[in-house]
Amino acid sequence: MDDVDDVLKTVNFFREMKAINREFLCDMQLDESDRVKNIFWANASCRGAYQDFGDCVTFYTTYKTNKYHMPLGVFVGTNNHFQTTFFAFALIRDEDADSFRWLFKTFLRCMRGKAPTCILIDQCPAMASAIPYAFKNTVHKLCHMHIMKKYREHLAYLYNLHEDFKDEFTSILNWSLMPTEFEAAWKRLMDKYNLHDDATMVAMWNERERWISSYYKEIFCAKMTFTQ
Repeated sequence: MDDVDDVLKTVNFFREMKAINREFLCDMQLDESDRVKNIFWANASCRGAYQDFGDCVTFYTTYKTNKYHMPLGVFVGTNNHFQTTFFAFALIRDEDADSFRWLFKTFLRCMRGKAPTCILIDQCPAMASAIPYAFKNTVHKLCHMHIMKKYREHLAYLYNLHEDFKDEFTSILNWSLMPTEFEAAWKRLMDKYNLHDDATMVAMWNERERWISSYYKEIFCAKMTFTQ
């Protein structure tokens, strides 16, 4: 009964918000048993902010802290003062491709068909497959911090093995280089430390065009490289 009651309270709350302001938008996706699967909402100020600052958007899901184990998804951007700006929110029961396709399509409808120029996410395969379905011309970037966190154990091993490797590697990642300069610098580093066959370095290299800033110089990203 608590579950049903909470859903009804949520629906009633959204109705009240809609009555107060017609620009408030909410939607729910139901599963095959007509149970609430995903919930999306955005208020008037969020929708207005997106029209002004929605060129680059990050989307991430926080830890499942509520009793229904539904992650809170947040669409976030940066305003002209480089301040965090919220665009929309969602509670997601199943983090699968179907959920993200529905969510991104709902976001697009909420924002009157305006897709972001660039979207920054972590390495979630379900999100990645849903992005071109909803945002056909949007550039898909990966979170710099997420990449470094994914490989941190092996990177720590390399840092300990080679005294100067960390400084040299960090410099290459953080320098504002052109793609050709980045690739040449990376090759020199791999040659110096004999890492061309290192699985972690190969994996980072293969994904370079999605997370290295050298490849985004012509795209306005509001200096956003992290999802959180």
